[in-house]
Amino acid sequence: MTKAKNIAAYAAVAAASPYLVLKIMWLSGSTIGTNASTPDDATFYAMNLFTVLMDATAVLLALAFTRRWGRRLPAPLILFPMWVGIGFLGAIVLALPAAAAISALRGVNVFAEGGGIVEPWVYAVVYVGFVSQGVGLLTAFVLYARERWPRLPGGPLPSELGLLAKSMVGMQALLGLICLYWGLGGDAGLPAGSTSFSGRFLLAVFGLLSGAGAFGLLRLRPGPTWPALTLAWVGAGTNFAWGLWLTLNLVIDSPLSGGDQPLGLLGLVSLLRLLAGTAVGLIAATQLAQPSHSSANEPAPPQDADERAPLHQAHRTAGDERLTV
Repeated sequence: MTKAKNIAAYAAVAAASPYLVLKIMWLSGSTIGTNASTPDDATFYAMNLFTVLMDATAVLLALAFTRRWGRRLPAPLILFPMWVGIGFLGAIVLALPAAAAISALRGVNVFAEGGGIVEPWVYAVVYVGFVSQGVGLLTAFVLYARERWPRLPGGPLPSELGLLAKSMVGMQALLGLICLYWGLGGDAGLPAGSTSFSGRFLLAVFGLLSGAGAFGLLRLRPGPTWPALTLAWVGAGTNFAWGLWLTLNLVIDSPLSGGDQPLGLLGLVSLLRLLAGTAVGLIAATQLAQPSHSSANEPAPPQDADERAPLHQAHRTAGDERLTV
């Protein structure tokens, strides 16, 4: 398992490298891969810097999965960036290969459709890297989590959060239906001519993942199970990551926001996805921090000095079996 985990983690690092190199070159003033539509202002510079930090975080996570110090990191420092990263990359992993294959059958280059603010080969390098990075990072994380948390922690959802959880099930389902409608060709609420074939495909994946997240959250309420937690985690992470990304582009009026063209319902849906993803993420984190029924029924550890576990072993157990450290 350790060998497979290390291979997946290093593959993720390798997949991230071309993107990091390209972004650093742009930040240094290079014009490689740019065209006449490429902006040259402070906003574009800031977005490049922000995405470099995002990708550097993914590289650090991958390295943490291969090192002993990664097992000692507090759980939130691993789980939060992984939640965001898998939410962002997971949708691309699911959408891009299928969209590229269908586009190729139609005689269309998915990386060149509709123009763009950089050259088509840049999109190919970036998004193929995203797919490879997502697969490697997710694989390494799953193997890392199985080692660190062999038992799934948590208990039933506190009754105080029941109404919020029910509301988020409904909101995620509704947002999923809207995105799926757009992904299948619906135009109501979208800016005219704003979505390419690959963009439609990505919206459809957003819809499916949001619906899966709603189902996972519904099944999660009695107590966490791996299938329910996975669906809720990925669905909420996708809503949070992409809702944040799209909303941020709108707020700062970035070149990716569509310029002066009104975005209609798309802007509101992006904001609601951000809010829903945040709420579900907090609900899941709260539930995982609850004591489980099995741990409540377990006998207290022996108090005799000869039988008590060594101090370093007790510390490892606390760090490995609880997500609250």
